[in-house]
Amino acid sequence: MNADRVKRLTDKQRECLRLVFRHMETKEIARELGLSPDGVTQRIKSAMKTLGVDRRRDAALILAEAEGLTAYPRQVYQPRDVASAPEPVMLNPSTEGAWQGSSSGAAMREEQAAFVVAPQSRMPSLPSPTRGARPNDVGWQMRLAWIAGIAIGIALAFGGLVGGVEALTRLIRG
Repeated sequence: MNADRVKRLTDKQRECLRLVFRHMETKEIARELGLSPDGVTQRIKSAMKTLGVDRRRDAALILAEAEGLTAYPRQVYQPRDVASAPEPVMLNPSTEGAWQGSSSGAAMREEQAAFVVAPQSRMPSLPSPTRGARPNDVGWQMRLAWIAGIAIGIALAFGGLVGGVEALTRLIRG
């Protein structure tokens, strides 16, 4: 039954659903395809209606299964606390120095070291992306402490301003 519905999808709807399957947001899909976000939304909604589902992820999964893509694609951004697996790199042989006599044209493999994440210090930081951190790396307690600190600082600054204006008016009158 799903196969008949998948066949009714247009190529443009399939394009959008493939990008949804890659965990892309509507704005990202619009940039990728050179469309407006509303145009992408309409294509996805009509594809969902054609496939008889209520969620865009479900529609993308149905299309992916029909096209033979059952596993989720690899994440674009690896989590910060996970070391990436080493990937072998293909290098072409050098044509200089000691390699000049060798003209086999074979490539060499070089193993790369795994990416190691340095432990993060527990120093308080501003609730903004500093030192490579993302804004969501700050906990709610730290955010609340910053809000309270800023509010107290504003209150003290306002009190100092009012006190300074009052002192000036006394000097002018006196």
